[in-house]
Amino acid sequence: MKISVKKYLLYSSIFAIFTEAFFFNWIIDWKLLYVIIAINYLLLSTIKKLNINPWFLALLIGFFIHGFIAYTIIGIPYNYMLSQIIGIAIIGTYYYNLIPVYTTEEIIKVYGKMCVWMAVIGYILLAIYYKEPFYRLMSIFKEPAHYVIVVLPACYYFLKTKSYWNFAIIFGTLLLSTSSLGYIGCGLMFVLPNLTLKRVGYLVALIPVVFASFYFAYQELPFFKMRVDDTYQELNVIETGKFQEYTNQSSFAILSNLFITKENVIDHPLGSGIGSHYFMHTERYGVEMRPPPYLRTLNLHQTNAADANSLFLRLVSDLGLIGLALIVFALYKSSVCFTTNQMYFAQGVFIYFLLKLFRDGHYFPPELFFFIWLFYYSFKEYKSAQPIIQD
Repeated sequence: MKISVKKYLLYSSIFAIFTEAFFFNWIIDWKLLYVIIAINYLLLSTIKKLNINPWFLALLIGFFIHGFIAYTIIGIPYNYMLSQIIGIAIIGTYYYNLIPVYTTEEIIKVYGKMCVWMAVIGYILLAIYYKEPFYRLMSIFKEPAHYVIVVLPACYYFLKTKSYWNFAIIFGTLLLSTSSLGYIGCGLMFVLPNLTLKRVGYLVALIPVVFASFYFAYQELPFFKMRVDDTYQELNVIETGKFQEYTNQSSFAILSNLFITKENVIDHPLGSGIGSHYFMHTERYGVEMRPPPYLRTLNLHQTNAADANSLFLRLVSDLGLIGLALIVFALYKSSVCFTTNQMYFAQGVFIYFLLKLFRDGHYFPPELFFFIWLFYYSFKEYKSAQPIIQD
């Protein structure tokens, strides 16, 4: 019986990271992820004692203390903070307890298979809906960008382990997604592993390829050209908050949140508390902006207000200079994965982290803590396998 429970936990917990589109709204968003996690918590407790990582607990306590002080001083309702801390604690603690039940190799194998199937589903749906004017490959996700960042670690892993058929299946969907984030991820897959002095020549050789790819996308993909042009022309709104009449929604999302973050950091250098960016966007600084009239008419003038459109912007807005320091520290510590060829999957997750900083500031999406703790345990397994050198 325990074997079947373990197998169910493994497959259902990994499938959960692909379920962002499975939800309905009744007072709040009720997500399939929450149902899976609730049931699996009970099952997981039957095969192991649940515990919490002490550093993770200390981080949560730090978020609470910092948030309580900032919220009290600024006058923000505490529910903005508590909802985020509770969500982070529940999802983070679940995956922390789940992953050591298996070897990382077992988990990566199942995750990789599911990514291939997600890619196949993506091709099928694209074939069905390709005549739809605005349809883009996104498999069973809500947005192409969300699809590409979830499957990209698998794509990178297949590339580095020379599983070229699986790599090609997923890589093709990244290209067909027409996602700017996907194209950045594709570039990072080839560039990041070569950022060493020994391979600087290879990196220099790749620079023309990257620029040529950017130029091709700019010239041949109208949606990409529009975003680049609009974003460049609108950079001054980071100072003024006044948008041109026909700024496209994607450019507005990132630039409006840049404006909110800038204003919030100027007024609160040490941050306004975790989860506070949404309040600052909708109740404080957002009222100073002048969004394009058509977005206000369509009630889209608060696009991505909840997640700042970027994990980097949300962390800096919520935590100020503390958030910036946490980002730098986390990237520095995790970059060690590129020092060895035995941590290919961790390298793929590192690229995922970078893409998360570019886009999607949700603190507990289905896949985030799955990747965080899988990275953590992969590194622990690698360290424990190293021979002990005695003097």
